[in-house]
Amino acid sequence: MKKMLIISGLDPSSGAGLIQDISVATAMGVSIYSTVSAFTVQTLTKSLSVRFRDTNEIFEEIKYFDDVGIIKVGIANPEIIEKLRGIYKDTIIVWNPVLQSSNGLKFLDENIVKNYIKLSDFVVVNSEEAEKIGKFDNMIITGGHLEDEKIKITYKGKEFYHERLNGNFRGTGCVFTTLFSCLVLKGYPAEEAIKEAGNIILKVLKRSSQRVEVEKLSSDWIKYETLDELNKIMLDIMEIGRYTIPEVGQNVSYAIMGAKDEEEVAKFPGRIRLVNDKPYFIGKATFEGKSHTARMTIEMMKKFPYMRCTTNVRYEEEYIENAKRYGLKVYELKREKEPEEFKNIEGQSLKWGINSIIENLDTPPDVIYDKGFWGKEAMIRVFARNPQEVIKKVRLIIGINL
Repeated sequence: MKKMLIISGLDPSSGAGLIQDISVATAMGVSIYSTVSAFTVQTLTKSLSVRFRDTNEIFEEIKYFDDVGIIKVGIANPEIIEKLRGIYKDTIIVWNPVLQSSNGLKFLDENIVKNYIKLSDFVVVNSEEAEKIGKFDNMIITGGHLEDEKIKITYKGKEFYHERLNGNFRGTGCVFTTLFSCLVLKGYPAEEAIKEAGNIILKVLKRSSQRVEVEKLSSDWIKYETLDELNKIMLDIMEIGRYTIPEVGQNVSYAIMGAKDEEEVAKFPGRIRLVNDKPYFIGKATFEGKSHTARMTIEMMKKFPYMRCTTNVRYEEEYIENAKRYGLKVYELKREKEPEEFKNIEGQSLKWGINSIIENLDTPPDVIYDKGFWGKEAMIRVFARNPQEVIKKVRLIIGINL
């Protein structure tokens, strides 16, 4: 994977700026280059001064980096955007042009900033900054400053909402922008990156005080959260399992971001089976062991990295009709077309099946089903971003939409 280049101000309090950016990117598993665009004097509660570095001096430090996949720019002399675009013509640029600090210290002039907006691929500003600069199509506008019940993020006319927490946290815009940049570098489309960045920062804020404590974003934390999210749906499966569990058993798999193999995919041990018409779990979710749904998840993520959750559901024609009626994207896998070289190799059959469906798709499927073949039970597979979404889709399919 290519690297992220971070050009941002140095905040000695570490509440925002380059130090936060590096912490976020590292926690997200992204390799980086970095340089300081401005020196500030500030504490966790107020900013006192800012001094911008010379643009030519900055470019002397970064001109040798030719494997950059995305550039995140924080507070900097706006002319740097024009120079970056001239050198990195095909590289994604994400700019977070902070106009002033929370205590009123002015960093940038909005009239100058607006001259460079269109040279960036994405510009992340808060609602107050958007009013001053003007609204552009490439703007992601965050609503943390508004007094609404939920935080609203707007992009190209679409609105995304997240829970609002009590507290005054420093560095949210900086961290959100860097999370968004990391996700885009990992292959997330802009809208999916906005959603996931919002989800991640909310989880971090719930564990933070005063500033965004991005150190909470450790790999162990991510794995814990993955297991926790999967275990939360056990009660849902207990409720609806008698309608969903096939003869061969059921599983639900949920991968960590960027998972490359089954050891990075959480799944229930063994398979969930019906015992006296009730779902029976061997144990809670684990990263150990293997699962056909884990293999399907890995395969789906190669093209759609945000589709991290998969389950299998027993085949009923009524379920397919329900899925179509509710507008889910449904595709049939023709088992009889499977090449002989894949049929009898463990794990290769489903790999072929998924790829034969998604290779020409621009958006991911919700459902892939097959009507069975010799020695193969007819099956429905449901794909989603997370366990909560997979359960929601399954409820639609089986006609229990609670």
